[in-house]
Amino acid sequence: MQKWKQKLILISLVVVTLSPAQRLFSQGFDKGNLIFYGMGTGGLGNNSGSIQKAVYNYNFPNYLALNTISSNTSDRVLNYLIYQEITEARTRLSSRGGEVGFEYGLFKYFGIGLAVTNQVITAAHFRTVDTRLITLLALQPINVSTQFSLLSFTDLVQVYLQRTREFYNAGTADLNLFFHLNPNSPFDPYIRIGGGAGSERLYGGNVNRVFGSLGFRYHFNDRFFISSEVEHANTYIVNYKVPSSGYRNRGNYEETAVKFGIGLNFSLSKKDNLVLDEAPKKVMDTATSDVNTKSNENLESKLERFVFFASEIFDLPSSRIHLEGRARLDAIARSLENEYKEYDILVITYTSPYKEDLPGNYENYDLGFERSQAISRVLREKGVNPRRIIDSTQGSALYTVESKEKVVIELRKKVK
Repeated sequence: MQKWKQKLILISLVVVTLSPAQRLFSQGFDKGNLIFYGMGTGGLGNNSGSIQKAVYNYNFPNYLALNTISSNTSDRVLNYLIYQEITEARTRLSSRGGEVGFEYGLFKYFGIGLAVTNQVITAAHFRTVDTRLITLLALQPINVSTQFSLLSFTDLVQVYLQRTREFYNAGTADLNLFFHLNPNSPFDPYIRIGGGAGSERLYGGNVNRVFGSLGFRYHFNDRFFISSEVEHANTYIVNYKVPSSGYRNRGNYEETAVKFGIGLNFSLSKKDNLVLDEAPKKVMDTATSDVNTKSNENLESKLERFVFFASEIFDLPSSRIHLEGRARLDAIARSLENEYKEYDILVITYTSPYKEDLPGNYENYDLGFERSQAISRVLREKGVNPRRIIDSTQGSALYTVESKEKVVIELRKKVK
């Protein structure tokens, strides 16, 4: 049943990750981003490793008690098999925990980060009576038959005295490497690998941890997102020293877990600030000569234009707005709100044909309209009143492109 659930979760995650459906409502991951996140973890129950085997052996009844119940070999074997089934069914381990950390985007598709992870492993049934105490108690009577009876009875009773117990609680500092499959998009699938080191708090020992995960983030806007992961990790207890008393917790623990969390996304790119300061000046400079050539009647209409090539706004040939493009649109939105409140905004995109010998490419109308809508969405996110924005698109036959860029974007403002 557990394997079936795991397969369903993995299939669902892969389908969502590879889905082509994308909507441009937010920025997503990009170079220069600083991301803070927190996630809760729950194990799927498919654990293995020497820690699991150690808990099983610790919960198993004393072998001396098994051999003293009867002198008949067949009875001993039957008794052993019964205890084996009971112990295996009752020895169920589960893990939970949490993680907080940050990631910095070094490149467009790659990020690096640090995190602090806490993992707690719980046994559904854990021995509460030490085997040494059972042996000492059974040796108190002088009569040998009484000793054997007490040995068998007390070890049998301890099976029913077992309780749920946390026997592992470790914290590690992890180094994470992120590989983003669809950057600068609200839906951000990624692969993460890493490792870390820490210590075990209950029974001592240093801890090493390695892991790999497949996950995604969904950005609601340019600041907040939710995330989910399927992670497979292996934890090793090293430099272990046997305690004077208590459980001897050593070995490794391997398990697949599911994570859910939330986070914040910030942009630290210095290039953004330069664009914010310079983009409006350059835009108005390019528009000045065009405005001066207008007739007096056109000057009365107070038409202003912001002109960009497509590569300055979009990741060509798609309609996805990149980081620099968002910075330029942010500067324009602030200018529209502060200096041009009495104007409406007409967003027009021009698409060029893929072949120079074609007079026009009317099949690019859909692409142009998608780009117009993408720009309008960003302006609305930045606080521009939607009633002021008008979307439009024009074919390439109506505009002359003097470069290899396929699209030119214009933001035109006119008096109401």
